[in-house]
Amino acid sequence: MSSRTRNLLNFLLIFGTLAIVLIIGFTGGNDLRATWAAITSVPLPWILACLCAYLGFLLSEGLSIWYFLRRQGFTISVPYAFFVSIIGQYYSNITPGATGGQPLQVYYLRKKEVPVGLGTSALLVRLFCFQFMLLFLGTVFWILYADSIRTNLGDNLWILIVGYVYNAFVVTLLIFIGLNKGIVRWIVSTCIKIGTKIRICKDPEAASVRWNETVDKFHNSITLLRRRPSDLLMQLLLGGAQLLSLMSVIYFLYRGFRLTGSSWGELTALAIMIYTSAGYTPLPGASGAQEGVFTLYLGKIFPPDLLFSALLLWRFFTYYVSLLLGAVVTVIDGLRKKKENASPSSEKQA
Repeated sequence: MSSRTRNLLNFLLIFGTLAIVLIIGFTGGNDLRATWAAITSVPLPWILACLCAYLGFLLSEGLSIWYFLRRQGFTISVPYAFFVSIIGQYYSNITPGATGGQPLQVYYLRKKEVPVGLGTSALLVRLFCFQFMLLFLGTVFWILYADSIRTNLGDNLWILIVGYVYNAFVVTLLIFIGLNKGIVRWIVSTCIKIGTKIRICKDPEAASVRWNETVDKFHNSITLLRRRPSDLLMQLLLGGAQLLSLMSVIYFLYRGFRLTGSSWGELTALAIMIYTSAGYTPLPGASGAQEGVFTLYLGKIFPPDLLFSALLLWRFFTYYVSLLLGAVVTVIDGLRKKKENASPSSEKQA
């Protein structure tokens, strides 16, 4: 299956899920005009706050990549790191299990002469710190707002527990990969053997040498990070900032609908529980699962006549904005490449 066909199927799945959500919402007692009126009633400052929260999420990721590479002796600009973050979120959100984001990020980092092993380690460290802070802050907020979580989740608490177990497994796996060079070499070797058998890998010896060098650079950068606790602390702080930025969208929407009674901490706690419970599902952007868990966990926070409108706005600012922004950035980058290829200097080089 070609990449174009695969992307088309992913987009059909994404917008198909959106269509199902809309159909269920509007056939379940929600009036189209009332929903639109509720959405447009949110004041512009709160809409901008939601947008800034998502941009803060992207910027924190970009700063994490920029800081890691800078401390390893490779300098890229902050705007370019921000661009890499946008590209990563875009391709993660259009591919099942978020599998397409990191390879594209490594590719764009390679354009700035960042070695594949170093680019991979930067992304692995960022992922580890984000997942670790998801568990750590989730536990802290769970302790602080245990009564609210118990009340709002009710019999659905088991969904959260499953999510916690999965995320704990991911964090453990990332630590294991980061510290165990032997298992990484075995994985690379196995992949090369499989690639040779199915005739994807034409020169297994050259591939083995190239990937072993990448593994060495990857683990050297991880080792250097372990020797600098302050660098790891900075990565964890950026991971926490990234998480809290995204989780704050629910609070801004809550205030935008002129609701009171729930604090930022309580709503952030529930937002983290939603992400923990549904973020690991293999569909692009965890489509379907996110919407369902949002409805289950926040059905007592938002009034019935506002719940569907809040869901649509929350999903827009935490997911569909990344698709729009990523699509614009991808098109601009593609046009820039065409312009460079068509320039006289390119023709001379050719």
